[in-house]
Amino acid sequence: MTSNQHSAISNQPAISNEKPAASERVFIALGSNLGNRMDWLLQARAKLIASAAIKVVQVSAIYETAPVGKTDQPAFLNQVLEIRTTLAPEDLLARLLQIEQELGRVRQERWGPRIIDLDLLAFGVRQIQTRRLVLPHPELPHRRFVLAPWAEIAPEFEVAGLNAPVKALLQNCSEFGGVQKL
Repeated sequence: MTSNQHSAISNQPAISNEKPAASERVFIALGSNLGNRMDWLLQARAKLIASAAIKVVQVSAIYETAPVGKTDQPAFLNQVLEIRTTLAPEDLLARLLQIEQELGRVRQERWGPRIIDLDLLAFGVRQIQTRRLVLPHPELPHRRFVLAPWAEIAPEFEVAGLNAPVKALLQNCSEFGGVQKL
């Protein structure tokens, strides 16, 4: 099946490997709940800043949050960054996964403890659905630990396909886990 056929069937646009427009707002969530959590966030952010194809535009405060899904693990530190990039969405995802690997992340269990987690939340107004990437991130409406820091830096950003700005998603979020700004 071609990308165009997939788009027609799923009613979702296919991913484009076109270079993004410089004005596209891209958001990434960072999280850590093992070891020196603050240091892992700082190291991940430094690697993003060092990437020639990525420019960090805004950085939220860091929030300490209760785990969601698998609750018998340490609390997380979470943060959201707004970036601009010349990378296509799949290439940016590959870079995020590479940074996780460089920092030593080992994927053992879904929603389990991790030294670093980098999630691509939104890439401009694009709606993408491939085997490797779904944007906007499908769990956004249920993730206060992402929405709170995101609303701090981009409350009016309209999330594609959800027809709501980040601040409205936060106000309507049904997940009430502990989220505390540090």
